[in-house]
Amino acid sequence: MEGNMLYHRYMKPNSEYYGKVEFSENANTYELNEVPDTYTVITENDSVWTYYHFKGSTLPEQGWKIHITTLMEDVQSVLNKVARICIENKIEFKHLKDRRSFIEMNSKNANRASSGKFITIYPTSNEVFVELLEMLSLATQEFKKGPYILSDKRWKTSNVFYRYGGFKRIVNEQGQHCIKDEQGNLIEDQRNPFYQVPDFVKDFDDYLNSINISGDSETEEEKNLERYKIEMALSYSNAGGVYLATRKKDNLKVIIKEARPNAGLDGVDQDALTRQKKEYDALTKLKDVAGVVNLIEYFKEWEHYFLVEEFIEGQDLRKWLAQTFPYFRDGDNLNNHANNVKKILLQVFTLIDEMHSNGVAMGDLQPANIMVTEELAVSIIDFETATPVHSEEKMSMATIGFVSQEMKVSGARDWFGFQRLVRYLALPVLSSEDLEGYLQYNHLNWIKENYEASFYNFIIDMEDKSNKRINDYQKYSPGEINLNDRTNDFNVDSIVSKLIKGVQNSLTSDERLINGDIRQFEMKDGKYNFLTGGSGAAFTLNKNNASIVEVDNWIENYLLENVSHIEGNGLFTGKTGTWALLYDKGYKETVLYELKLLRDNIHESNISLRSGLSGIGLFIISLYLETGDSEHLQFAKVIEELIEVNRVKAESLKANDWMAVEIGAIDGLSGVSLFYSALYSITHDKKYLNQAESLIREDLERTQKDDMTGVLQTLDNRNRLLPYLSGGSIGIAISIWFLNHVSGQNLYREEMDAILQLSKTRCTISGSLFDGAGSLLLLPSMVNCVEQRNKMIGEILNLLNIFLIEKNGCYVYPGQFSYRLADDIYTGSSGIILALMAIVKENPLYWLPLVNSDEFLTRTKSKVTSVGSS
Repeated sequence: MEGNMLYHRYMKPNSEYYGKVEFSENANTYELNEVPDTYTVITENDSVWTYYHFKGSTLPEQGWKIHITTLMEDVQSVLNKVARICIENKIEFKHLKDRRSFIEMNSKNANRASSGKFITIYPTSNEVFVELLEMLSLATQEFKKGPYILSDKRWKTSNVFYRYGGFKRIVNEQGQHCIKDEQGNLIEDQRNPFYQVPDFVKDFDDYLNSINISGDSETEEEKNLERYKIEMALSYSNAGGVYLATRKKDNLKVIIKEARPNAGLDGVDQDALTRQKKEYDALTKLKDVAGVVNLIEYFKEWEHYFLVEEFIEGQDLRKWLAQTFPYFRDGDNLNNHANNVKKILLQVFTLIDEMHSNGVAMGDLQPANIMVTEELAVSIIDFETATPVHSEEKMSMATIGFVSQEMKVSGARDWFGFQRLVRYLALPVLSSEDLEGYLQYNHLNWIKENYEASFYNFIIDMEDKSNKRINDYQKYSPGEINLNDRTNDFNVDSIVSKLIKGVQNSLTSDERLINGDIRQFEMKDGKYNFLTGGSGAAFTLNKNNASIVEVDNWIENYLLENVSHIEGNGLFTGKTGTWALLYDKGYKETVLYELKLLRDNIHESNISLRSGLSGIGLFIISLYLETGDSEHLQFAKVIEELIEVNRVKAESLKANDWMAVEIGAIDGLSGVSLFYSALYSITHDKKYLNQAESLIREDLERTQKDDMTGVLQTLDNRNRLLPYLSGGSIGIAISIWFLNHVSGQNLYREEMDAILQLSKTRCTISGSLFDGAGSLLLLPSMVNCVEQRNKMIGEILNLLNIFLIEKNGCYVYPGQFSYRLADDIYTGSSGIILALMAIVKENPLYWLPLVNSDEFLTRTKSKVTSVGSS
């Protein structure tokens, strides 16, 4: 599942914070009666499976395994029949443990390779495997077909599938699932959404093909796809693929949308085929509405269904906005953008009216479903959530930020989506319904202050007209917003004070200490580490002398009890970052003991600042600067040697995070450069300084300068320009600044000036320190000129004001995408506090978890005064 989609799992209804959604499973658990005592039944909370282990048996490490698929309505009956056969033959097996797990494994965003698997069976030999295939297919022949398992091959026409793979967990150094070849060498256990077998079992696979005769023959109508030439796949999901194609007879460009029956379940358990049929019906009804994508044909081929639509030139509004919005202050380009937005919104407004006149509500009106050409002509696509305009059917899928639970009628949902689209095109910042009540003041105020009055009035008019149309379908009374009802004490010290109060007011009584990002739940030790857990917030509060009983109790009752069990060693995601807190809080012996264990057993291959050697090394150097203990200096040199050994490895910068970009300070070479610069500052060995510069130079090769604005950003593998601390040019700038700080040089002045231009940024999608507006708070502390610095601070605080939320006399802060509030370092309040303190302390490294970080710059500063710095 894509990382961004993971946020949906933790959006508790009517909550301002992320959390695990509690389910009542008692009535929906899949269980077997009368399991003999020769079996051990294992169910774990963090697994979707229930395992049945035959006592005394030892499974082979790998072999041919069988998967059973089924429809949800037949789950228990299929389980009873299949389990009886397995138990009678003393075979080990597992099955999805409950209804929620079944839906999760078959949802639209599930892993395509594993989707459809309800029961997995582990035959002990090839002979047993072949016998079971036939027995199981006969036992389940009365049931309707379940979803096709893409990684497997179907046995005849049954719900029985098979593939060769691992029975036991074997992983290589890169964490890949492996099996062994005939010589005992580890090879990757390919888990792709298509059937394949390793070379050493191909002979047996050929034998299986010879006996796997279904008796079906291809019919004439199953050759519709041959009329099209598939040019490329635009996207894949568990529901099916979307393809760009050309119709052979006339070279017409088309989009072909595939639907897998019984797969790709949505929020109301509808499969991809059900949604595709809705789209077909909607497009048929809207065939005469200009601006709605045209339907070309609809057919079934093999086991899947295909909807062919016209190809619309241009791009969706999401991409259009990313490319055309004037993110940097430059002349009157914001007025040009306002004119373009007016043209687009007026077309969309008319289109919604016409669709509704034809009895169809789209159901999911949001930027990705609206196409715009270079001439700003608008078309609406993707009608798989379409319903009758007066329907009160529950939403099957929805886009956060463009829906409201208050909207009960389909027509009203479209107009609410339009209303949210109006704001989004004027200010491309995301939010959710749960935080919109807080953030709409900030956003509307920004629009009023940055655009001309005529455009602001246009926005208000569009919203008023939307509200009137919503009321045509249901009663709706949105609250009024008074833009003059807040006092303005907007300065760094005041913001820090109010944010600290907000964190203190929101502390939890559990092992997390704070409400943070979903990584607290998704990542091992995410609730303790510096990045997303309690250690980061406690470190931040301690830096502000906000030591309170709750923090001290958390350290005593949770952190000290678990610090030795944290699996990773990294600065942000592992043990090392927690040591910075513990050392500053007086637990020096604990830190030194843990450090000795690390020194005796360090086997890291990752070299990044986030979770690898350079972050650990930077902490060790800070400890050496505090204590003067030569053992720490020697350990830092050992770490440098390990970095040199591992740097040539392809996986040396690979991060276990869905937003990681292997450029810059957090996950790139610039972060490693920080360690080398620090090592030079204490050894004065120029080989370290040269290496620090070389690493920065490599990262700079992956940047791009905008000729119009003069801004320098990184360019990642997805062709995105990134300014941020994580993956972006600000991270590189910090490493350049620190290199000059320790050496007294003034290197890369032109690049630095181009990165500092980022202070003119108008808005960012998110507000976080690592991946959002908070990154820009680190820019002023890299500028010496007081006048320039103060100007930058004013510009960046205006940006920050898009996200700051006043609540009960304090400030709270939205996490990633502004879906929920967060207090962690990575996405929330604690990171923003440290970034603001970086301005106060004139220290762009103040966000790092180091021992006595207040003195780190003084201790590493070159005695040579740099010249020409801004």
